[in-house]
Amino acid sequence: MTQRLQQPHRPGSRRPRRRTHGPAYAAWEGATVPGAPPPAVPVDGVPLRLVPLRRPDHVGSTFLVLAGVVTNVSLWLPWLRGGDVIGLSLVGQGFDVLGSGPRELARSDLWQPFVVVLSGGLLLLLGLSLLVPARAHRLVGVLALFVALAAGWAVVALLEDGDWRADRFALGMWFAVAVPAFGLLGAFKAMLTPPRVAVAPPPPS
Repeated sequence: MTQRLQQPHRPGSRRPRRRTHGPAYAAWEGATVPGAPPPAVPVDGVPLRLVPLRRPDHVGSTFLVLAGVVTNVSLWLPWLRGGDVIGLSLVGQGFDVLGSGPRELARSDLWQPFVVVLSGGLLLLLGLSLLVPARAHRLVGVLALFVALAAGWAVVALLEDGDWRADRFALGMWFAVAVPAFGLLGAFKAMLTPPRVAVAPPPPS
């Protein structure tokens, strides 16, 4: 071995190059194979891999559940000032009109509270689903976004019918306004939260 180390280099000769595949090359090579496991990256001589963690989204769930809670509160309060018709009566009338067909409900003035309350119930269910551990909750977030936008559309239609005058609405209406607000917060939280990963040794072969 010592003789090979002391052997002089001859001009014009080329030394063979040794190919070394570092972690970056290994990661790129593994990414080109569909369905391949995450590449093992050596750290202090121990090969490790990144594993996505399954976890619940407590913050997003809280916002969506709050949307369902304020919906439930709005059912027991009047929506219009000077009237004694509570949200539960409005939804009941909406169900009666819906029996004649969705088109009849869309033509009436009852579709707005009907959509708000229905959206609040759906947001509550989606919020509970965020408590199920998963790698990501983007799908639930997208569904919650569409439901919250539908509730917001109904709330805007109600405010427009009241000429945007706050003195025409009672407390139940303002709880209804909170439904899309909490729904949007929970939807964006679920959509924008990236997956969390942990470092683990490779599985036994």
